[in-house]
Amino acid sequence: MKTFSYFLFAVLFLAGVFSCGRQSKPKEGSYVPYGIDTTLAKTSVSFVELQYDFGQVKEGKKVVHVYEVLNTGNADLILQDVRPSCGCTTPKFDNKPIRPGKKGKIEVAFNSAGRPGKQRKSIMVVTNTEPPNTVVLLTGEVIPKEK
Repeated sequence: MKTFSYFLFAVLFLAGVFSCGRQSKPKEGSYVPYGIDTTLAKTSVSFVELQYDFGQVKEGKKVVHVYEVLNTGNADLILQDVRPSCGCTTPKFDNKPIRPGKKGKIEVAFNSAGRPGKQRKSIMVVTNTEPPNTVVLLTGEVIPKEK
């Protein structure tokens, strides 16, 4: 029985190793949810703030914050994807190019229903920069509903 367990572990381990990083090439113009388009010209980005503390809110309230991004490079900045760490956090962003020297916005909404206590939500922003990922944070405390 132990030999079978080791064999099964080895097979699963090797399958995981050989499947890592393999992605099929997306069709031209399609949305790439788990990857980045490495063919885009590289630029640089600056965030007005990397962390927003919403303070204290009562449970059930929705918190909305807008993160501003500034294209500090020489090529168009593309917000390829914005990935929250939790389903209670919903981002909205425009994936139209942001011209050099111009600003773009990422709106993040946090639903505090059923989430009492201290909160720290991370949102990964994927762009055509090096490195391609920047993490912004939404923090605060949700005061539980009175029963």
